[in-house]
Amino acid sequence: MDLRGNLAVFGPISVLQLISLQSSTGELTLESGINTARVYFDEGNVTFAEIANRRMRLGEYLVQEGLLARGHLNRALEIKDDGRRLGSILVEIGAIDAVSLRRAIEEQIKEVMYELVRWKTGRFKFTNQRRPKKQDILIDIPLDHLILEGLKRLDEEGVAR
Repeated sequence: MDLRGNLAVFGPISVLQLISLQSSTGELTLESGINTARVYFDEGNVTFAEIANRRMRLGEYLVQEGLLARGHLNRALEIKDDGRRLGSILVEIGAIDAVSLRRAIEEQIKEVMYELVRWKTGRFKFTNQRRPKKQDILIDIPLDHLILEGLKRLDEEGVAR
């Protein structure tokens, strides 16, 4: 199923739920203003998500959370030139363990999903069977949990839906 449309007509929650209910596998691209997000699904579950213009990149997030020393981040960034993902390099040089990295990436993916709930305008396109890059760490999060938490945050902030 390839699907495309306007977020003002079918909001992000409706589109996400449709893909999940259909147990689809593929890539959902959402564009709103200057932001572009990609959400990957495997049989209806979210496995990876990113926003191109996100506020905090993985390395900065790890430093902020106290999971990584700034020096290790700088070292990894210096040697990151062959297409490998930053997280893989950090694990290889012993700056962080794979479990902590996975948890941090899962938290970032959740934050992306919570942000998408806010989007009111833009476009979306779902491409069936498209998968994330091989280097990406994949997770398996039920979509309904992500949507409920995103809506809860909106309510707590007093943002109108």
